[in-house]
Amino acid sequence: MRASFRIIKNCNTNLFTCIHKYQKTIAMTDTFHSGEKEIQEKTGQSEIAISNSKLITDTIIKGAIGFIEKQPMAIVSSVDKNENVWISVLIGEHGFFEVPDSNSLSINLDKIHSDKEDVFYKNITDGSPIGTLFIELATRRRFRINGTTSIDENRINIAIQESYPNCPKYIQQRNIEDTDAFQQVAVKKQFGELLSVDLQKWITSADTLFLGSISNERRLDASHRGGKKGFIEVVNETSIKVPDYHGNSMFNTFGNIAQNNKSGVLFIDFENRRTLQLTGKTKLLFDQNSKEDLEKTDGTGRFWTFEVAEWIVTENHHHANWEFMSNSPFNP
Repeated sequence: MRASFRIIKNCNTNLFTCIHKYQKTIAMTDTFHSGEKEIQEKTGQSEIAISNSKLITDTIIKGAIGFIEKQPMAIVSSVDKNENVWISVLIGEHGFFEVPDSNSLSINLDKIHSDKEDVFYKNITDGSPIGTLFIELATRRRFRINGTTSIDENRINIAIQESYPNCPKYIQQRNIEDTDAFQQVAVKKQFGELLSVDLQKWITSADTLFLGSISNERRLDASHRGGKKGFIEVVNETSIKVPDYHGNSMFNTFGNIAQNNKSGVLFIDFENRRTLQLTGKTKLLFDQNSKEDLEKTDGTGRFWTFEVAEWIVTENHHHANWEFMSNSPFNP
């Protein structure tokens, strides 16, 4: 706050310019942590980030409440007892997420019909951090909410810390079908550390993944990444490499990783209704400016690599079917 007062005291231009500088400083101070600021400055996008920071609040905007409460799917990130980050998909009846008021969310566990043995349920206790992403693939709409949890019998309640919309870029359009036929499933799980040939083929044929990250303040994030099939590279049996395209310039996920490289990755096999969850560490790569790298990243020269520590495959994760509709027009 002292820096903000110095701006006004030392300003030699008109009052409106001083106020503008003050507002920008407050926005940067209050909204972004040091990791986010570091990446914003490194990429030269601090000004855009400050402008976009007004989207981030601790309440759900009125227009998003109906959107959230009608979703049959949500992406959630959590942390296990060893501080490893996991990211999961929950699928259930429309309205399994409820909005009691603009500052909170509630998950009705009785209405979830996907894998009840997911690592998410073991990780969530009173006071746990959680990242949530509501993404409607059919309309390419998405909304992110991060907060902390409390448990109340058959409900997980979430006190909101951050709430904001995201743009529709890089989302492959899919429609979830047979929602009226949702039912509890009998899952089968596999565990491992090395990526088998089957898992490597799954990853390199994927057009969608989800990434969970955590800041030093233990604020979790759940984000979406998409591209044309083949945009993800398998480096070896423990590592993958993913291009980073143009986004909202706030670098919430990259900022978390700059502080804490523990993260989680989720792949959904939409055709076979199975999931692949990875936990491990992420490394950020900048200034990858060869012609090939610039083409792969749509000009950003940014990648991230993920080193796998553990993986979980869940067969028969959910009962609903998916219909592919179209690729994102923004895909490089």
